[in-house]
Amino acid sequence: MKVKRYIAKDAQEAMLKVKAELGANAVILHSRKIKRPGFLGFFKKPLIEMVAAVEQDEKEKEKKFNMSKEKKHINNQGEFNKIDELKHQVGNIENLLNNFIHKIDDVQQKDETKRPVLFDKYYNHLIENNIEKSIAEKIMNIARKQVSFSSENEEVIHKAIKIIIREYLGNPQSINEESNSQKNIVLVGPTGVGKTTTLAKLAARFAIGKNKSVGLITADTYRIAAVEQLRTYSEILDVPIKVIYEPEEIQEAIEAFKDKDIILIDTAGRNHRSAEQLEEVKKLINYIDDPDIFLVMSATTGYKDIISIINSYNFIENYHLLFTKLDEANGVGNILNAKILTNKNLSYVTTGQSVPDDIENANSEKIANIIVGELYE
Repeated sequence: MKVKRYIAKDAQEAMLKVKAELGANAVILHSRKIKRPGFLGFFKKPLIEMVAAVEQDEKEKEKKFNMSKEKKHINNQGEFNKIDELKHQVGNIENLLNNFIHKIDDVQQKDETKRPVLFDKYYNHLIENNIEKSIAEKIMNIARKQVSFSSENEEVIHKAIKIIIREYLGNPQSINEESNSQKNIVLVGPTGVGKTTTLAKLAARFAIGKNKSVGLITADTYRIAAVEQLRTYSEILDVPIKVIYEPEEIQEAIEAFKDKDIILIDTAGRNHRSAEQLEEVKKLINYIDDPDIFLVMSATTGYKDIISIINSYNFIENYHLLFTKLDEANGVGNILNAKILTNKNLSYVTTGQSVPDDIENANSEKIANIIVGELYE
């Protein structure tokens, strides 16, 4: 058993130190705020003292045991006794620490009706933010293994949950705007999630913000309003547009834009429960060489529909997740749900109807902060 004490400027820094030295299996035994040393320390923000422990690696134990055996062969009988006595003392200390850790584990493994108050507080908060129950349970159980759920540890608990969510969200990947090769970007997704408006935002971002040459292609001819909307944006942005009516026409449209840096392709919003309609999207994608595909979903969509949409588009091997309407959602937990369900990278999020302003690169830290909120601060 290895026990260490850490001093840091805040709980997050202390936890990072624990994780770096003792690993992910370390258990936080105790944390408290302490005053900085010296007279001036009285006026400064207090430091965090954290005590953590981790089980000793079995190989290391075996190595030490073998070394001890070798020493026995070369030492006299008096030295045997000293080593045995020392081992006995170390064993007693280790047993005491093991008993202490086991008591913590016993408390944490009580049934749900006896869970700590802070566990339920944060678990319920995650559920209220649309995180699916099994995912919320998993997050809280990981936090419970890392931190003692006592009232004096709430700051550490709050930070730990944020870090766990942030790590689950991973590192979002947007379009490589510095690439010299042509990009064929395809937006797919169900009806009503805002694909056409999102396409216009991306077009403005690249054409105006990044000074890229852009071409627009729309296959969304089922809605006349969608075509006219995109035509209007193309005129405002001075970006050419082509309309196609059959999947095989996409190759000719792409060839017409061979001088463009980026081609943005808007697909028809299809009923994700209709296999026949989704087959058209599949055909269209098959005609495009090396497409960058973005599955567009609304943050206001319910969890069951999120699952249904993801399952409907499982014929696409590689895609990124793009979430719209964050400004309209009661919680952004479905972003985390979708990330865990698909194991696909996040890319962009949209936060309103304004073109081109209301689109930004997804930020795991920011999303985690929104989900956990300000329960402690």
